[in-house]
Amino acid sequence: MSKGRKNKQDSYPGEDDSDDRCATLADACEANANVAGSPSPATLEDILVAIKTLDRRVDTRFTELNGVIADFKVALTEVSERVSSTEAATESHERRLERLEERYDALASQCKQQQAKLEDLEARSRRQNIHIVGIKEKTENSRPTEFVSKLLPKLLGEEHFNLPIEVDRAHRSLAPATDGRARAIIARLHYYQVKELVLRLAREKAPLQYDGRPVYIFPDFTSATMKKRQAFRAIREKRRAKSIRCGFRHPAWFVVTVNNNTSTFTTPAEAEEFLSREADGWDAIASASPRRETE
Repeated sequence: MSKGRKNKQDSYPGEDDSDDRCATLADACEANANVAGSPSPATLEDILVAIKTLDRRVDTRFTELNGVIADFKVALTEVSERVSSTEAATESHERRLERLEERYDALASQCKQQQAKLEDLEARSRRQNIHIVGIKEKTENSRPTEFVSKLLPKLLGEEHFNLPIEVDRAHRSLAPATDGRARAIIARLHYYQVKELVLRLAREKAPLQYDGRPVYIFPDFTSATMKKRQAFRAIREKRRAKSIRCGFRHPAWFVVTVNNNTSTFTTPAEAEEFLSREADGWDAIASASPRRETE
């Protein structure tokens, strides 16, 4: 089976070991050929040709693989650059967002201050106004200013007014009349002291009537002030059971006096906590049903 093979003892001194390897490869190829029934055994030349062909194929594969790796490197470089660019843009956006948030907070604070000033100015512009509710529509005969000037002494007593009441202007509220209810009359009195006198007499002489109908006189507050005051309605109803003195300071500071201890509050929660602590049995009082008040 190894006819063309040289014995090791017949080898020439110094002969390269590659001959042995080639002979071994030839034996293997010949054995495979015999097993497969090949008519002619592979020669050394055939083996070398096969090796060269295999070598070329391997080189081709490695070249293709190197090209794919190079493409991957290029793509990875592009992705890395895009990630770096995205990270830089993200950091820039974060810095801009931080500056925008700081600016927003400053503007929000400034807007809140301006809103408070605006509400204060609107409230001050109404400090000499009164709100008259319960007068039938068209009773004033299109002369509301003159009508209010004569109405107030009739309702509150002419003996309390040494001079005619000066009314700068008066008009019905702009809200449309609904369900047959007359719109309120808003009047601006020329003197603030007269306006305070009118409100005090309206509280003392309540209930007032005109033409057989109940009439109520209130200060003319802004909608924001009315909401703040109405938030204390439940507490004002509960305090009646304990005869606790309470009221408002302009514009919506709630003032409560319990056991000669007077405190001022801006929220119902603060007032409720104070009354629970200072007024005996306060928590056991059920809120009464809301009703119209003139105070």
